Amino acid sequence: MRYIDINQFIESLPEEVVTNLANKEQEVVDGDDQGKQTLISGGNTTWTQTKVFLEATSNRKCWYTESKNPGCTNDVEHFRPKGRKENSDGDLLHWYWFLAFDPENYRLSCQFSNRLNVNPESGLTGGKGSQFPLLAGPGHATTKAEISLENPVLLDPCNKDDCELIEFQPDGRPVVAADGRDNPEFCDRVEKSKLLLNLDFPTFNEDREALYNQIKQLVERGDRYGINNPAFQDIESDLRGLMAADMPYSRAAECYIRCFRDREWVEQLLFEE
Repeated sequence: MRYIDINQFIESLPEEVVTNLANKEQEVVDGDDQGKQTLISGGNTTWTQTKVFLEATSNRKCWYTESKNPGCTNDVEHFRPKGRKENSDGDLLHWYWFLAFDPENYRLSCQFSNRLNVNPESGLTGGKGSQFPLLAGPGHATTKAEISLENPVLLDPCNKDDCELIEFQPDGRPVVAADGRDNPEFCDRVEKSKLLLNLDFPTFNEDREALYNQIKQLVERGDRYGINNPAFQDIESDLRGLMAADMPYSRAAECYIRCFRDREWVEQLLFEE
């Protein structure tokens, strides 16, 4: 998960799109509960106007998994769910109707993260759906002003600190970062995010494992060639390219390259200005 500056996305929106969202937001504010639900249920044509700009912000990568699949469409995902969520007794758990047309609440998501899917390895159903669990503390916000009081469980790609909580094993599996393994709260957030965002769905793990093997081969080739070989610069360039923000799984690439930082030339590559 790579940090995304949500302001970069918002500032890229054309005035017409911003106006359309603002108009819909006002309609929701003015409506009763039934009217709110009706407007939100039919709001897809309004918020999908932002998708091309969400995609431009990340080079079409899913903001949660950093995967990129040209054969699949991305979703405009509401980080705080737009629909009503009730418990088994019918009591309202949360309803972020006031964020349905707020672009600050939008994330670009692949279908595996946004929609419910069964993980064939664990047998568990993952995917976000309408879930938005909180840590201990204040309950779910009922106004935008209360958002800052919440303590979400889910890792948010628009929060720098959240992005630092996760790293990756050579077999592609996401795990809590080394610095956070003694913190039960961090461990809980990563474990639940792995399931609710399908971060460790087998297809993603396979891609990341292949990336690790690619990086390992490049590093070993660099070791064999040595820094004085003309081909060495190409190897450095290839490794640097894999860490570029617009590349799939770029945060995993950074993590994997750090595995080889015992080489002085790799250490310099990681911290090159």
